[in-house]
Amino acid sequence: MPYEIRWETKGVRSVFSGIVTDDDLLRSNFELYDDPRFTSIRYEIADFGLAEGSSFSAETVRCVARMDHDQSVRNPDVKVAILATGTLARGLARMYALSGGDTPWVTQLFRTEEDALSWLAG
Repeated sequence: MPYEIRWETKGVRSVFSGIVTDDDLLRSNFELYDDPRFTSIRYEIADFGLAEGSSFSAETVRCVARMDHDQSVRNPDVKVAILATGTLARGLARMYALSGGDTPWVTQLFRTEEDALSWLAG
């Protein structure tokens, strides 16, 4: 499976690997929303560190941002840390951060897990 959802005490980590597709991004989001733990999380780490590439579209990234915006009504207190090192993944992560509109979720892009965890703890 190109993604794995790992529930943690106060949040969730979505780990993507291999070639990440539009379907992977959408299915991972729906899996998060459908879980009863979603309403109590305080952070999400979207980890693209193991991704070898992507075939997802800019439109899907914007769609995921809109979906997250809509779900922020159910849980407004989420910080989103995106781990990405590749140029394309970082560009699409920036697009996600800019596409969220007026969501209460705070999103930040990181190159290292250590930096992401430090930001989430702050």
